[in-house]
Amino acid sequence: MSVRRKSEIYAAAQTVLLCVFAGVYFVDREPPLWMRGGVPSAVGAALCVIGLLLMLSAVVTLRRVIQIAPEPRPKGELVTTGVYGRFRHPIYTGILMLVVGLFLRKPTAFVGISAAAVIAFLAIKVRLEEELLLARYPEYARYRARTWGLIPWSTRSRN
Repeated sequence: MSVRRKSEIYAAAQTVLLCVFAGVYFVDREPPLWMRGGVPSAVGAALCVIGLLLMLSAVVTLRRVIQIAPEPRPKGELVTTGVYGRFRHPIYTGILMLVVGLFLRKPTAFVGISAAAVIAFLAIKVRLEEELLLARYPEYARYRARTWGLIPWSTRSRN
């Protein structure tokens, strides 16, 4: 399978998984945790806000070169400024924070399963994306060594 085709499939799968997660979150009839209050709800809300701000910062940094597909654009350049100076995948990290935050606010089996599916997919997609970035940009190896991976404070290439 070509890199372009594989990249398109990953982009479509990410979109579908996020839509399924959103659907499950809003359709699940279990009362959300925030109705009961507590620390998990507050932590979940904070994670949601931080995740959204992280994604917004990444979108502002990328501007017109943003895309869902993991394959680098043919004439694209490696972005290492702004939030990308600290995070290699700030949009994925933001999605992870948002999904975990929403789960903490509504910890049901269905929300947990769909959140786990989104997180597992992001971990797989990061691996493919990093392979493609290493092949395209020789400086990516150094960049990867000094920035956080999918999980903050982690620089391992496997995350």
